[in-house]
Amino acid sequence: MEREKRFIKIFEEIPNTPVIDIHTHLNPVRLKAKDLSEIILYHYIATELASSGMPREILDIEDPDERVRRVIPFLKNVRNTSTFWALRRVFSLFDFNEELTEKSFALLKDKFMDFEKNFDGVSFLRKRVKVEKAFLTLQFTDTGLTFDTSFFTGSLRLERLSKEFSKESLGMLENLFSLKVNSVRGMREAVGEVFDKFKERISTITISLNPSETIVTDHREELVDEAIRKTETGGRLSLEEKNALLSFVVEEFLKLIKDEGIVFQLMLGVERPVVGASPPDYAIVVNEPSQLLSLCPLFHKYKEVSFDLISASRTQTHELDVIAKNYRNVYVSGFWWYSYYPSIMMERTVEKLQMLPVNKWCAFFSDAQVPEWVFGKAQLVKHQLAITLSDLVEKEYLDLQLALETARSLLYENALEIYRLKR
Repeated sequence: MEREKRFIKIFEEIPNTPVIDIHTHLNPVRLKAKDLSEIILYHYIATELASSGMPREILDIEDPDERVRRVIPFLKNVRNTSTFWALRRVFSLFDFNEELTEKSFALLKDKFMDFEKNFDGVSFLRKRVKVEKAFLTLQFTDTGLTFDTSFFTGSLRLERLSKEFSKESLGMLENLFSLKVNSVRGMREAVGEVFDKFKERISTITISLNPSETIVTDHREELVDEAIRKTETGGRLSLEEKNALLSFVVEEFLKLIKDEGIVFQLMLGVERPVVGASPPDYAIVVNEPSQLLSLCPLFHKYKEVSFDLISASRTQTHELDVIAKNYRNVYVSGFWWYSYYPSIMMERTVEKLQMLPVNKWCAFFSDAQVPEWVFGKAQLVKHQLAITLSDLVEKEYLDLQLALETARSLLYENALEIYRLKR
């Protein structure tokens, strides 16, 4: 009886634990799904459907209802996946708990439209999902975007300023900030202008690195100059020039954030695009140990900066945990993309709890594009966290109180502290 009470307590309290969502692709201007295809063809599940045999052309159909109808026959192939498990929880929001077929689609659509009539995204996230703060993905071109800073904070992405820097992005940078960017000096000034524009509205600077991409602390500025000149004329950069430009931009931002309490998020382990891989992701997981080794000098050089490492690679998990164990300013968070599966969640959670101080990682972010999927992702993470912590209590590794405190730390408290958020 006492054992049952402990488990009931865990499964009652964890679903009601507040969360901080440290990585989303939500649109604060339209904070809800505009149609069912945005939910049913969320890219995690769309890739699974394409892999199962769904023709790529279905994703290009303009009419959203027709897209869904054409997808329905392929859903039977993915009913076993954790993404589909989360999708069923999203459907439950609409009070739709039956199998989706061509006949039941009309009913689902009616229930979805009823649900959306009076839908308020922020209220839904706060009350139904228990989200206290959500991070928005921002580009340097989002200078005019406004959002509720009491609920949202920003995550400024660097790809278009560095590894994906192009003649087009250079032109937008110059026009937005009335600058001439044709040298290292101009690029340094541009980075400063971008940071000044966003620093009051962001909690992170973020970049996703392919395994082949490295950030070096001894890059040569003449290579950066050459990379900028080639970009200006539409020329093709060498790998050395690309890495020099990437390293320069990253270091310039690190210098600017080191006294501001802004965290640097590094997303690792995914190679994209990969020709022929399943659409819409066109991505695979690749582990490159030399990349991690090259990052360590960066963590050492910028001791004042907190780095949060996020990886989609199961293989990389242990290496990143060891790095976090060795560097006081390095954290490891979440279950991203190709690691968003209960078996990997359990494995990662147990390893981190046995290996790292409890304040060294965050267990949740949604990577969601609409609030409905924040709900589905949170349901899966909380459910699996409850199972994992129950198992650790059963094995007498944790007691009940420590398990509950741990859940609150991983879902909420750690993000507040790491990202220096106001309660």
